[in-house]
Amino acid sequence: MRQTRKLKRKRRRRLKKGVKIFLIAFSVIIAITLIIIFGFQLQSVKISMDLGQFTENEVQSYMEAKGIENTLVFWLKNKTGHSTKMELLEEYDVKILSPFSVKITGYEKKLSGYIQKDGSNYYFDENGTVLKIGEKKIPNIPVVDGLEVKQFKLYNKIKTTDKKSLQSILEVTSSIEKYNFPVKKIVINQSNEVTIHIKRVQVQLGKTMNLNKKMEAFNDMYSKVIQQSGILNMKYASEDGSYTLKKTQKKHTENK
Repeated sequence: MRQTRKLKRKRRRRLKKGVKIFLIAFSVIIAITLIIIFGFQLQSVKISMDLGQFTENEVQSYMEAKGIENTLVFWLKNKTGHSTKMELLEEYDVKILSPFSVKITGYEKKLSGYIQKDGSNYYFDENGTVLKIGEKKIPNIPVVDGLEVKQFKLYNKIKTTDKKSLQSILEVTSSIEKYNFPVKKIVINQSNEVTIHIKRVQVQLGKTMNLNKKMEAFNDMYSKVIQQSGILNMKYASEDGSYTLKKTQKKHTENK
């Protein structure tokens, strides 16, 4: 009888001890969780980028819009090879400056073009997603004209009346980036025919059918054509690589 009581008391003591350990461990976990959640709230962002397309405020606004709010979690993901996807950047590295501040060093995703509307410039990437809105013009990015837009929304794909027209523009901007052509303007008409403006030459690409072949041919003749002023008809891909340039004025040798 006494032995049974002793066993029961031992069991109760063990149970109480186990409950105490559990409560202590649970309290520690809760405390650590609260520290992580409320002690590392992102408040400011410093950046060091290669192209200078985005400002610190724009990067921070993007992070807020995407729910990137915790400096510690953001840093840990980056350091463990599971970086949070950021549409503004191709690659980046994170450094914690304080529990409330980080520095991001990285390579920006190059903006493909922009559309002007109501005094603002809407810059989009290779997928047609609007990544920047502002009045300032960024050098070496072509303006797009003729695209009928239904809606611009930051960090969302451009909505157009005709999806094919946007796709045509994106195919052309991708080719422009591939060959690094200094295009000033891209124009698309209601028939989805595209014309690019480079210096004093208008290159009529027509529809995007055989676009790679056309752009490759233009790249081969670029150094000669760019010295001219006129309209280069490349609406249809030539089998022998010959195209007609209709000059609008005499040849100029100076650069503009």
